Amino acid sequence: MTQYDVDVAILGAGTSGMAAYREVVKHTDRVALIDGGPLGTTCARVGCMPSKLLIAAADAAHEARHTDKFGVSTGEVTIDGVAVMDRVRRERDRFFGFVNDAVDSFEDRHLIRQHARFIDDTTLELADGSRLTARTVIIATGSRPIVPPPFKTAGDRLIVNDDVFDWQ
Repeated sequence: MTQYDVDVAILGAGTSGMAAYREVVKHTDRVALIDGGPLGTTCARVGCMPSKLLIAAADAAHEARHTDKFGVSTGEVTIDGVAVMDRVRRERDRFFGFVNDAVDSFEDRHLIRQHARFIDDTTLELADGSRLTARTVIIATGSRPIVPPPFKTAGDRLIVNDDVFDWQ
């Protein structure tokens, strides 16, 4: 069983965890950035950035349908859902590429790709059973969709943001 001892442990490699890491390494090299999930930000991957792209497409269609008040006639507006989602995914992947580049620039020795849980105020147990002690722990775990029990009866008809942006 591996035993780690660091000055600062950061739980989560999303937006907050990445910002915390960049600040912490200015002061100490004894840092662990711990994340057992997909690295990078929910915002770039399945959150605000791709959502705004999808909303922008809807806004464009709406505006195109309401140009007559300006004396501009556009004719029938059609929406190519496949093309819309293709653009959303391309742009999302481009945004996420910037995030991946940032994470790739972090020191490999600082990154622990596992889930962790607290044993006490300064000790974490990693998924593989290893222990990590830290004088300071920064919790930057972000968020994920939570489905209230009554909604689970919807089964595969239930849609959360983690699903939408991979639609064709």
